[in-house]
Amino acid sequence: MSPSELVRLHRGLLAGTALLGLASIATGGLAGSAAAAGLVAPALTGVSDFFMAMTGHGLGIFLKRCRDHGRVLRNEDIARAAGRTVAQALTERVSPQYPAIRKHLDRFGTKIEGYWVQWAEEQTALNLFETVQEERLYEIFSQEPERFGEYPVLAEPEWREVITWLFQKGCEKKVLPDTVESYQDAIAALTAELATNFSKYLRQVLKDDANNGGRAFVGMLFDLHGATLAKIDEIQEYLPQLATREDVCRALQQLETGVRDELVQIRELLQQYLEPNQARLPIPQDCEAIIEEKTQDFVGRRFVFEAIQDFLRDSPKGYFFIEADPGVGKSAIMARLVQLFKGGCLTHFNIQSQGIVTPEKFLRNICTQLIQSFQLNDGRLPEQATEDGNVLGHLLAEAAKTLGPGKKLVVVVDALDEVDSSGQTKGSNLLYLPDALPNQVYFIMSKRPQSLRLPSSDYLVSFDLMQYPAESAKDARRYAEKRYGRSPQIQGWVTARQLTSEQFLTNLVARSENNFMYLRYVLNDIEKGLYESESLESLPLGLRSYYQKHWDLMGMLADPFPVDKVRTIYVLALVREAVSRRLLAELTELAEYQLRPILREWEQFLRLQSVAGDTRYTIYHASFSDFLREEAEESGVNLEDIKRRIADNFSKGAPL
Repeated sequence: MSPSELVRLHRGLLAGTALLGLASIATGGLAGSAAAAGLVAPALTGVSDFFMAMTGHGLGIFLKRCRDHGRVLRNEDIARAAGRTVAQALTERVSPQYPAIRKHLDRFGTKIEGYWVQWAEEQTALNLFETVQEERLYEIFSQEPERFGEYPVLAEPEWREVITWLFQKGCEKKVLPDTVESYQDAIAALTAELATNFSKYLRQVLKDDANNGGRAFVGMLFDLHGATLAKIDEIQEYLPQLATREDVCRALQQLETGVRDELVQIRELLQQYLEPNQARLPIPQDCEAIIEEKTQDFVGRRFVFEAIQDFLRDSPKGYFFIEADPGVGKSAIMARLVQLFKGGCLTHFNIQSQGIVTPEKFLRNICTQLIQSFQLNDGRLPEQATEDGNVLGHLLAEAAKTLGPGKKLVVVVDALDEVDSSGQTKGSNLLYLPDALPNQVYFIMSKRPQSLRLPSSDYLVSFDLMQYPAESAKDARRYAEKRYGRSPQIQGWVTARQLTSEQFLTNLVARSENNFMYLRYVLNDIEKGLYESESLESLPLGLRSYYQKHWDLMGMLADPFPVDKVRTIYVLALVREAVSRRLLAELTELAEYQLRPILREWEQFLRLQSVAGDTRYTIYHASFSDFLREEAEESGVNLEDIKRRIADNFSKGAPL
């Protein structure tokens, strides 16, 4: 059995054990905090030493030490982490829904950790808590993030009993001024949130604890080590077959755990600018999915965040624009920035595929967030807020007055190039952005390198991502390595062509021209078997070449010419909102049964949305939409009738 196969066989436990995935933790702050607590064995000073301790007679001794230390910590420290998890769900997701009692709920949130620890110490208050034992928690934590939904911990009725017990405690202690019956709506909302997302919140709490050198994560780490070593003990018969200990280390290091955030220092610097009294808001619902998607395999880009940090530090106010070609990672950077602020910035993502492209939607979103975050205007959105930039300017000024010395109000806005400004007042700035910002107010925005009507300001910085090819190449390589390391299909494709991983990765990154979208698409295609007949040399060169190759692979140059496909793709590329299959049939003059195989064939480039039970379709990315529109118009197919039908549909205000 090869090292990679051995690792992959027990990936869940191994990926969850931070030292096995990220050797740097062992020599960083986490190891230091563990050593200070008297918990680190000499074997934990590095990955190589760790494996040395795994072999021979040292295995049983080290295993026992890990288990013993984990047991000591688990009772209180990890119980506190579980309590903080419940409190975080309450204050971040639930209490903002109840402004009339929000202060009481937030105060109650500060007490939940103590109530949870009280249960951990007594273990008599509620038998139901036995199903949330800490042994269960580290099993959840060892799983891949996308599998967290498989570990709900408690069913919703049981969570309701748990939350009711906690609220009863709050009422008994007079932290909540009314009886528990008065909080049934909040109890129901918190129950639903925890039943779905407890594991996700727990993982974030433990990550924060790790980055702060806390004991809870150290305890979790030793539990994971104990479970991991026990598993390796069971398969020790395979160990002599491994070529070298370095082979094992190399295979394990391919498992990116994400436990130690490489941007922790940047995050801490950014958060020092946030007003502590400002209400932390959850990510807007229409942005949450895209942020999670864009950051799923995020790596690096530290140089961009450092430039943003310098701008916030050195400028009294202003606009910071990140410019780059399609696919270079602008949206991923903006999504990661929102995560680094942890609810402390205002957020708006222009998303063409969801029809979120108008100034009205931007103004409604940001003005609402300003009102909620800074408790302005009695919690009400003025009726004229979406007409122009006057209300936005007024709310920014009012919010700025509440900021303490050195604090910042930061607004993150993605994809200015996707904005539909056709309905704006002539001569106005894009999205009605103000020329003059109040002091301590900053907009961080992204756009393609194209001319847009931007504010006239002395405090405007344009950061051209294309001027950093060396840094981008390094991050692109890390992204490709990460995808390669976890994919048996990609590894098999490389092996079948008698290539080394170094040859494949070096060539692929060069062909990508440092374009992350290219890497994502090509690696996805290799995993799905679409390139089984291709060699390394025949892979497309650059994103546009990739689009052209996919156009060919989808049979768009076939004989007879696929007129129906061209007409369907043209409609999807031309409209700026998701469309139903019914409307596609009407605009293309095709029957719905004729559309089904076309849509299925192009599914990897389509975003599917469910609206009132009806599936709607749109092109995944604006750059591909532009390419498809151009190809369709140059195909020779008469598309004028489609343009006319689309115009008629919009002029009538017909539903999509």
